[in-house]
Formats: sequence, structure tokens, C-alpha cells
Amino acid sequence: APTSSPTPAPIPTITPLIPTMVDYSIGVEQGQGILSRPKGKGPFPAVVYNHGKIIDKEGYQGAMELGYNLDGILQALAEEGFLAFAPIRKSGLRDMPLHNEEVSRAVDYVKTRADVDPSQVVLMGFSRGGLLTLIVGTERNDLKALLIMAPAPGQGHFAEAVQRVSSLNAPVLLLVEAGDDPPILEDFEMLERALHEHEKEVKAIRYDRGGGHQLFWDVGYWWEDVRAFLEEKLGKQ
Repeated sequence: APTSSPTPAPIPTITPLIPTMVDYSIGVEQGQGILSRPKGKGPFPAVVYNHGKIIDKEGYQGAMELGYNLDGILQALAEEGFLAFAPIRKSGLRDMPLHNEEVSRAVDYVKTRADVDPSQVVLMGFSRGGLLTLIVGTERNDLKALLIMAPAPGQGHFAEAVQRVSSLNAPVLLLVEAGDDPPILEDFEMLERALHEHEKEVKAIRYDRGGGHQLFWDVGYWWEDVRAFLEEKLGKQ
């Protein structure tokens, strides 16, 4: 849940668009993340991007060396006019409650920034980050939209989160590639059905042009749908 009355966060000096590692704090809790900021003073709409499990396993640099282009995704968001921030989770591989807290604190941090419009914050995530986007999206009521890409089952955490979608008040974009693992495709369909059953605003897209789970490791043909969704929900930046 959001922390009470956070103090405004200082804005580090960074080169516009170029992803930069920043330290941040909410209360006594410290965090680290990658920030890519549009040119200009803002305030900007913001996207908090939740990375996949590969960074939990391999680290930020290790994942980049394997082809997971987090920097490229954040820079693409900044080029569209969004302040993009990806918290680098520090709570290990298996502690989902702590993962949730880290993601929610990152949202709180972004909302304190003077160069962000706090009413225009989107949560976006891939794989385990997609699962966390859904979980945190059901826990908060201050998000403008959710983008969930190839969400991971998370040893049952995804199915538990689907049971809480009645609390969602933000539109959802769901993306997956048809060659992904069967459990991910099954959970994708389960979430889509649940959102429709609860009459939530959702757009679900299944790609069939190849790429599997790794399709979302880098900006590709799927980006046009992300751009269109953000433009529709937040306006052209």
C-alpha cells in the first residue's frame, strides 16, 4: 500500500533518454533502479517497469549480456514521452511478498518526483514482472493502466492474484506470444477470462510471429501495441 505523506524525492541529474542507475528511498527503505527520462522539465506521465526473473537470477548486467535489453525498453518509453523507471529488486528469487513491497515502493517513489504527474502512472511488467504488475495492480487504486506481458505463474501466486481482479480499477493490456510455455499461455487465458467476467476493461493480444517468451526481452514488433495503448490511455506525449 502507498506510504503516508512521503517527502519529495530529489531529482538526480541525468542525460535525457539514456538509462541511468539511481538510488532512491521511501521512508527508511532504500532501493535502486534504472531511470530513463524524456527531454524537458515535465511533469511527465510515468511507467514503472517490472523486470523479468532473469535479472533476479543473473543481475542487471548479467541479464543484459544474455540479451535482456532492459535499457532499450526504458529508452523506448522515454522516447515516447514517458519517464520510465525499473526498480531492480533486491529480495532474492523466491520472496514474493517482499517483491510486491519493492514494486509498490517504486511506484511511491516515482509519484514523489517533481518531474512526474502522479495521476498518470502506469505499471508494466514482463514474466515475473508481469505477475508482480497484476498483484500490485489489485492492491492499489492509483494506477492509470496496467501492461502485463507473458506473466509467470509464480508457483500459484498468479492464480491467487486472478481471484482478486474484481478490485482492479485500471484498464489492462495483456500480451503473449503463441510459442510461449503452456503454463504461461494457460494463465494468460485464465486472467483474460476473469477480467471479462468482472467486466473490466481489457485488451488481450496473442502474437503468432515467433519469439516465444524471449520476444519481450527487447523492443520488437509488439511495441506498436504498447505505444497505441499508452497513447489511448494517457494521451499522445
